[in-house]
Amino acid sequence: MKRIFIVRHGRTEWNLEGRFQGANGDSPLLESSKQDCQDLAGFLDKFDFTTVYTSPIKRARRTAEITLADTANYAKTAIIDDKNFRELSFGDWEGLTREQVAKKYPQLFDELIRRQDDPRLTAFGVENFAKARQRFKDGIIKRSRQLNEDENLLIFSHGSIIQLGIKALTGDESLSSLKNTSTTILQTIDDEHFTIESYNEVAYLSNVNSKGNTTLI
Repeated sequence: MKRIFIVRHGRTEWNLEGRFQGANGDSPLLESSKQDCQDLAGFLDKFDFTTVYTSPIKRARRTAEITLADTANYAKTAIIDDKNFRELSFGDWEGLTREQVAKKYPQLFDELIRRQDDPRLTAFGVENFAKARQRFKDGIIKRSRQLNEDENLLIFSHGSIIQLGIKALTGDESLSSLKNTSTTILQTIDDEHFTIESYNEVAYLSNVNSKGNTTLI
């Protein structure tokens, strides 16, 4: 059995402020995220990983770099960029708060949080949800096929695309949003079919953000 460990990046300034932060927007990790990465490192050290991949977006890569630097087993492991694991693009709305978008475009905001594709969203530069979830799924399948049986893979990515991608991989459309620095573990049925072993795991964190995060369901 192959296992895929998928980590959402640490909490950022825009997460704290409730701003849209997609493929074309980025903000620094909070200072508190360094402790979260240390906690994550202790959890990951319990497992063996063949390869580590990350979204090329800075907040995900920095989470990977800080976390692995604090591990006993993976501090010198190469971290490979894979654009399939980048976040959704929120187009012209990157950097705006949820309240700003909801007030000005209430109907489109509702479609956005329901991940309903609409040409009007596309006009604002919002990425097509169906295509986004497929690219994440394709990325996971590609990397899974490169593993031998009983090997593990580690990926650092983003809340919205992880949630969408796992829905596509497992057929479970009821999945909730993900907390920062959480880990989700998939098991392979075969290289194209997956089941969830653990979703949104944060028990290893010293301090869990009780108010959740800005990932939109």
